[in-house]
Amino acid sequence: METTLTERSIPVKTPIPIKRFFYSDLYIITIGLLVFAAWYTKMPIVAFLPGSILAMVALITLDDFMPMLPIVLYIPAIFATKDPGPYWLQLLGAIPLVAGLVFHFVYYRPRIRKMRMAVPQILITLAMLLGGLGVVALENYLGTLAYNLMLGILPLVFYLLNGFYSKENGYVGFGKYFAKVSVWYGILLGAEVIATYFIKKPPLSNLGSGFAIDLGWGIDNNVATLLLLASPMAFYLASTEKQKVFYTVLGIMNFAFTVITFSRGGILFGTLGAALTFVFAVKTNHGSARLKILIPCIVALAAVVAAYLAFMDDINAHILKLVNIDDKGVSGRDKLYAEAVDAFRSSPVFGVGLGFDGVYYQQPEGMYFYWFHSTLFQIIGCTGIVGIAAFGIFYLVRYGIVLRRIEVNRFAQFALIGFICFEAYSLMDTGTFIPYPIMVYAMLMNQIVEMTNDKIGAYAAAKRQLPEYSLI
Repeated sequence: METTLTERSIPVKTPIPIKRFFYSDLYIITIGLLVFAAWYTKMPIVAFLPGSILAMVALITLDDFMPMLPIVLYIPAIFATKDPGPYWLQLLGAIPLVAGLVFHFVYYRPRIRKMRMAVPQILITLAMLLGGLGVVALENYLGTLAYNLMLGILPLVFYLLNGFYSKENGYVGFGKYFAKVSVWYGILLGAEVIATYFIKKPPLSNLGSGFAIDLGWGIDNNVATLLLLASPMAFYLASTEKQKVFYTVLGIMNFAFTVITFSRGGILFGTLGAALTFVFAVKTNHGSARLKILIPCIVALAAVVAAYLAFMDDINAHILKLVNIDDKGVSGRDKLYAEAVDAFRSSPVFGVGLGFDGVYYQQPEGMYFYWFHSTLFQIIGCTGIVGIAAFGIFYLVRYGIVLRRIEVNRFAQFALIGFICFEAYSLMDTGTFIPYPIMVYAMLMNQIVEMTNDKIGAYAAAKRQLPEYSLI
C-alpha cells in the first residue's frame, strides 16, 4: 500500500523548511518575478541563472518533479523578442538546471503509473507528420516539419516526465500545487501585458483596434488562451483553501487580465468563464466560505457596472470597433473555413498539411504555416480523415478523464470550465496548434485531473478494504 508521504524517498538531510519552500506560493512567486524581470530587461540570464540554481536544488533534494512546473510553464515568457540570436549565450545560465535534471533522472526512480493521454498524443503526432502527404510541396513540408514535431512531441515529453517523476510530497496535493502555479502564471501574464501598455503608451482609442499586444514570445490571442485555462484555478483554491478572499481576488484579476488583452475571443469566452466559475464557486460553498467568495465578486461586478455607466458612450464605441460592425463580415474567417473544406475535398485522407499554400491567410515571408483560424477547420483541412480520427480519439480520452470522477473531483470541476472556454475559443482561433506553452499547459492540466482521479480511486479502494485507512 502506498503511503501518503514520501519522506522516505527524499534525502533525510534536507531541512524541512527547504522542502516546504518548494511547495509554497513564495517559491512560485519567486520564479514569476525572475521571469518578469528577465522579460522586462530583455536579459534572460536574469532569470536563467538564479532560477536554474533554485531548480537544481529542488531536483537534487526532492524526489518529485512537480516543483519544475513553474519552470516548465513560465520559461517562454522570458523572451521579449522573437529573434533568439541575442539569447544564445545567456542560455549558459541554464547549466545548473541541466545538471540537476541529470542527477534527478539518474538518482531517483521513476514512478510507474497509467498515462492515458500518451497514445492519443502519439496518434496526433503521426497525423501531423502525415498531413499533406503526396500533396504539399517538399519545401513546404520540410518548412513545417520541426513545428509538427514540436506540436506532437513537446506535450508528450512533459506529460511523461511529470507522470514518471511526480510523487506525493506530504505538503500540498497535485491539484492544489498545479492550481497555484496556474494562478501566479495568470498574474505574470497580466503583469507583462500591463507593462507593455506602459512601455508603448498606445492611444486609448487604438486598444484592440490598431494596437495589438505582442509580448515577443506571444501575442494577445496566445495570452488570452492561457488565461482562459488558468483563471478558474484561483476559484478552485478559493473553494478549498483557507485564504478564500485572497484567491478570489487573484481569480478576479486573472479574468480581468483576459479583458485587457483586447483579444475578442478572449473577452467573449473569458466573460463566459468568469460567469460559470462564479456560479459554480458560489454554489459549491456554504456559509461564511460562500460569503468570502461572493462579496469580492459583487464588489468587482459593481465596479465594472459603475465604470460602464460612467463611460458608456466611449465603451460602446470601442466595442463596435472590436467586433468590426462596419465590415461585411466579423473577421473574414469564413473564407478560410470554406478554403479548409475545399482542401479536405481535394485531399480527404491526409489533408493538405500545415505547409499548405493557400489564398486567404497572409503568411509572413519565409513562413510555411497556414492557419485556418479554427481548430476544427485546421484539423479537417490539414490532416484529413486520419487527423479527424486521431484528434477524435484524443478528445474522447481527454474528456473521459475529466468526466470520470467529476462528481467528487473538485479540481476536475474547475478544470472543466477552463477546458470549455479553451475549446470554445479554439473554434475561432488555433490555440490547440501552439505547442509551447499552450498545448504543454493543457496537457499538464489534463494530467493533473488524471492524477487526482487516480488518487481518489486509490482512496476509495483502500477505504473499502481497510475502513480505518485515511489519506489525511
